[in-house]
Amino acid sequence: MTDSEISRTLPAITRRKDALEETPTENLPHIIDRRNLLSVAARLLSTLVAEPGDHWKSSGPTPVRQMWPRWYACHQQRVRATRLKEKLEKQLLEESGGLPVVTLRNVGTYGLVEVHSFADINRIATQLDAQHLSQARAELRSRRRRWKEVDRRLGYGETVTLEQELAERAEISGRVMWITRPSSLTEVIAKLHCLIVTHDPGLKLKDTPWPELRTMLKDLIRIAGKRRPKSCDGFAYPGKAAGVRGILNSATQYQDATNKLGESSSKPNQIPRRLLAIHAMELYLNAFLLAKGVDSTTIRSFRHDLGARTRIASEAGLVLRKRTVAHLATLSASNEYHIIRYAPELMSTLSQLNRVMATLDELSWKVRKMLRASS
Repeated sequence: MTDSEISRTLPAITRRKDALEETPTENLPHIIDRRNLLSVAARLLSTLVAEPGDHWKSSGPTPVRQMWPRWYACHQQRVRATRLKEKLEKQLLEESGGLPVVTLRNVGTYGLVEVHSFADINRIATQLDAQHLSQARAELRSRRRRWKEVDRRLGYGETVTLEQELAERAEISGRVMWITRPSSLTEVIAKLHCLIVTHDPGLKLKDTPWPELRTMLKDLIRIAGKRRPKSCDGFAYPGKAAGVRGILNSATQYQDATNKLGESSSKPNQIPRRLLAIHAMELYLNAFLLAKGVDSTTIRSFRHDLGARTRIASEAGLVLRKRTVAHLATLSASNEYHIIRYAPELMSTLSQLNRVMATLDELSWKVRKMLRASS
């Protein structure tokens, strides 16, 4: 069975006495068009995949509803990387004086010739005198040196590599999702949303079947929005009534347990320490987000995605070191939580335990400091 999003130490599960009167999708806009179709679908899916139920108990291949949040998180990271790359590219061109290209004039019958490499210069060397040939090589060498210096300072090349890696991961994740058989309306919406985002992100393609697919996605969103939960006498989702103080206390208890395990022996078992540490991080972020007005449904929709929590927390004012923010994103991107729980044989692929503990220590200190300041 897949774990609950909220800690077991939070307020006890209560019985639901009355029929639910509101659907999680009641705030769907009256008009869904090109401007908001994909964002509305993403918001709807984030809510639906977070709903507890028997669908989380099924064994076998990973269901689409668990694939979609991972794919969408990767897609969003790729979008942000692309925006950063474009920004850095513009800055790089301004500060370096343009591309590392040299324009040569009066080269034989060609007139103006642009050379991008020394190989290009060598190919036209017979049409240049010694002085012009030397000047061309010196200018290209100078432009390349300047380009590399600015590139190294801005990190443009690293951003390009990151964007390519994220694009490849998102593409592979999307393909796996497309070939996985859906088992619910939510999973059909997830697959269609992924397909359109991948191939028609601007919603501008006019040839069949893209207009029809967009209409289908809109129809499915409306159908999902009209579904009413059935009256039942089952259990309510735990953690709905949890306050900031209660979640913060739980996070402290998990952190204390993590530290005690580290002191219990000279070679402590890494698996329980990692699991407790990651859960403590999740609770600290939950407490901060709840204190900043983020509703519990949205927080639950992140499931075990520390990267998504950190991004929203940063936007809400939580200031962490860049290294810590990057590590929290890595914990989610590499699925460390699930590896610890279900694939301990892959422990060698995880980040260093010292790094995990350092991230937890900084997160707990910063969250407590900011919550004290705001209280």
